[in-house]
Amino acid sequence: MLPLRVHCDQDTLDFITKFFLFKDDSVVSSGPPPEQPFIQRLEVNKIPVKFDYKPKRVSLAGIRAGRALELMNFTTIDSMDILLRRVIIYGISGFDKIEPCLSDIWTPDVKRTQVGNIVSGLALVRPVANVGNAIQGLWTIPMKEYEKDGRIVRAVTKGAHAFLRNTTSEVARLGAKLAIGTQTALENAEGLLAPGSRPSSSGSDAHRPRRSNYANQPVGVIQGIRTAAKSLEKDLLTAKDAIIAIPGEVFESDSPASAAAVVARRAPTVILRPAIAVTKAVGTTLLGAGNALDPAARRKVEDKYKQ
Repeated sequence: MLPLRVHCDQDTLDFITKFFLFKDDSVVSSGPPPEQPFIQRLEVNKIPVKFDYKPKRVSLAGIRAGRALELMNFTTIDSMDILLRRVIIYGISGFDKIEPCLSDIWTPDVKRTQVGNIVSGLALVRPVANVGNAIQGLWTIPMKEYEKDGRIVRAVTKGAHAFLRNTTSEVARLGAKLAIGTQTALENAEGLLAPGSRPSSSGSDAHRPRRSNYANQPVGVIQGIRTAAKSLEKDLLTAKDAIIAIPGEVFESDSPASAAAVVARRAPTVILRPAIAVTKAVGTTLLGAGNALDPAARRKVEDKYKQ
């Protein structure tokens, strides 16, 4: 059975938590509480989970209050493998006690026995872990191939090709993450300094939520270069239009203060948009290169980022 594949961001997790904890205090129950079922024996087989998590904000108040889970909002989690071990529980009164009981068993076990999996799932550590797996494949792949047909040269060649492909793919993905992370920071800065200047993902409705910069990834190098060229041209034209609009708006201003306000409103777009264009182009090109080298990348992208 394949592991449970979870793609979750902070907003989704907050909603799920609040949804299941909700209690309507306005409803007054009449009569005695219903009798709870008694579960004599509950067995849960082991559950493999592969987990992605995207944080969006950190609550300093939560950290000061001692909520350790708040620390996970400092970094993105990418393909963290966790195994929830087999559990047998006896004598539970009511279904509402199952979840806390399982949590009390699984959480300490994961912290005690799977620290390596947790650390390797951190976004900044994942490329290093994948490169380590590629290095390990330098001898495991040739050994398997040699045991299969006894051709040592072919086995070594296949192992070297797999190592180069996986290492190059991880380097490209790491570069793409750094470029897209910089792009996102610049876009947030532009939106903060010049509200309304950043176009929405749909291009028409500014109130629609902006889609992830990782969505609709190119699946090859050529497609990545073409997409990068189009986005580069679009963003540079946006900066050019902002520069052209400044003199006219300043001329129409009725006071020095309003003229200064025009320059201040347009300046973030003029300064930041070219940098956004470059980082977006680099990130898109590297994503295309990484996806071209990984045959399973296209399916992963389609599963995680819907069209």
